[in-house]
Amino acid sequence: MSDNTLKNALIVLVLLLLLVFVWQPLSRLFNAAPITNDFVLDTASGALDSRNLRGNVLAISFAYAHCEDECSDRLARLAAGLRLLSPRDRSLVRVIVVSVDPDRDTPASMADYVRRFQADMIGATAKPEDLNIFAESFAAAYRKMPAAADGSYRVDHNRPIYLVNAVGHFVSALNENLTPEQIAQALRAKLPALIPPG
Repeated sequence: MSDNTLKNALIVLVLLLLLVFVWQPLSRLFNAAPITNDFVLDTASGALDSRNLRGNVLAISFAYAHCEDECSDRLARLAAGLRLLSPRDRSLVRVIVVSVDPDRDTPASMADYVRRFQADMIGATAKPEDLNIFAESFAAAYRKMPAAADGSYRVDHNRPIYLVNAVGHFVSALNENLTPEQIAQALRAKLPALIPPG
């Protein structure tokens, strides 16, 4: 057997080994089912389980009831974007505002807070350990800042609007500075298709 034939046989063997040991794990990785961003939060109406909201697009924002301009501006724009949707499209969107201030916020205080922007926004809280897990599932971060002399404090946090599609998969994060028109357009793009009557 010549050196060239031996060399070619070794190349073929290496390629076959690569196919067996590399291709299969890669194909499993790319064909794996997307992870759902399921969660359970506390609201003034009781536990909110995202699995009960299948069929709706979820627009999730982090905020807290003592947050002033930075949260108010974002939530007001989100509410304005929601109002630009048709009644059918609006009925398929659930806006959930999650508190990053578990020391002060309650489900009732969050419900009062979000009602200022839109009557059907959902204000939600979670225990600190559950909030950590929830935020990490969206790669979001928050941090309680040092208290002022009067005991007041801010909570620094991510400001995008996170979108979860109708089957429970995270699909995008909207920049906090989008206009209401841009927010409405982004929400419309994620809505499930209207199935024509059969």
